[in-house]
Amino acid sequence: MENTLENNAENDSKFTTYLALGSFSVGTLLFLAYMLNPNSTLIKIGFCYVMFALLVNTIALISLIIDLLLHWENREQIAIKILILLANLPIAFLYLNIIFNHSHI
Repeated sequence: MENTLENNAENDSKFTTYLALGSFSVGTLLFLAYMLNPNSTLIKIGFCYVMFALLVNTIALISLIIDLLLHWENREQIAIKILILLANLPIAFLYLNIIFNHSHI
């Protein structure tokens, strides 16, 4: 039973890393698409994506915090996963800042 819990925690950690990389990739593609072809449709799609990514990544962050509390012996590995997930925040703010300055919204 305990081995199953450890495997679930490890799979959750892998999922959050893939989620962070996927969120970064999709966000970067939307950002580049807007920079190459600025239009209001991409702004709307980007806004919806940011709201969706914020929700999903927040749920993943809460899951990692719970894993951290339940598996304190793996705190270094889980903390790294949390930092990887949180690394998207300054990147998203940078992209938003560039878009707002570029489009004069």
